[in-house]
Amino acid sequence: MNKLKKLKQKKNELITESEIESKLDILVKGQINNSEELEAIRHDLQRGFIGLALRNEKLNQKLEIAVSELNAMKKEREEKAARRDKWSNRKRLPKRDPISSEIYNLLIKESEGLSYISTRTRIAICILTVTGIRISELLSLKVGQLETLLEEGWISIDRLKRGPSNHKAFLTWEGKKLVKDRKRDFEFLFLMKAKNSYVFTSDRKPNQMLSRQTLTMDVNKVMHSVSNLLPSKPKITSHSFRIGYISQLWKDTKDIEFVRQTIGHRNLNSTSSYVTVMDDEERKNRILNIKKGNIYAA
Repeated sequence: MNKLKKLKQKKNELITESEIESKLDILVKGQINNSEELEAIRHDLQRGFIGLALRNEKLNQKLEIAVSELNAMKKEREEKAARRDKWSNRKRLPKRDPISSEIYNLLIKESEGLSYISTRTRIAICILTVTGIRISELLSLKVGQLETLLEEGWISIDRLKRGPSNHKAFLTWEGKKLVKDRKRDFEFLFLMKAKNSYVFTSDRKPNQMLSRQTLTMDVNKVMHSVSNLLPSKPKITSHSFRIGYISQLWKDTKDIEFVRQTIGHRNLNSTSSYVTVMDDEERKNRILNIKKGNIYAA
């Protein structure tokens, strides 16, 4: 009886061990399967991280470009603001008077002489008066351009201050007369220089463009002398030629847009700053001169 019990107990123990072994096999297989799943997950995560890194790199590149553009815009705004402040706080020159026909004749007389420098100064005074260009725009002129001015009544100007390049300046009837009066000076220059030579050069370096400072000094020296001769002591500088030209053109035409295009301004406000305000009598006369019905024309 006891033997039978022990045998049965041993059998039960063997069953239990078998079951454990079976369960261990299942567990090992489960671990293997889990490892494969984990490996697949790991690969997916790696691909995801790589893709994310690539996307982040592209985003970083776009971000760097955007930041660079923003910094450039910010710098441009700051530079623009600095230029505006500099312009607002610039040293104001005293108001300059325009060149009149009386002053022009005195300037020509004051610069009389047979030397090249005297001739050069008279030609500069003449061109500044009849075209209204800036003194700096004289420097690049060639002899051939002066021949065109003398023969055809216009000259091609390269604008320096953001104006239209190769701008044609046409002479008025009065301008043509002043140029004709200086014909001897022009012809003297033509004898000295080749057609493609600069008009304004040093007497020691005939092939080299004259500096702006030298030409401005020569012209202003004559203007200072003339100013001291006149009782009113007008404030005239090299820019007074431009003021006089624009003022006279406005008086003759009363067409501000025409004046703007003729002088080569890009902005109408620039032209308006040279124009004097019309008084009541002048405005009344202009209104009366408008033909009936024209004011309502389409």
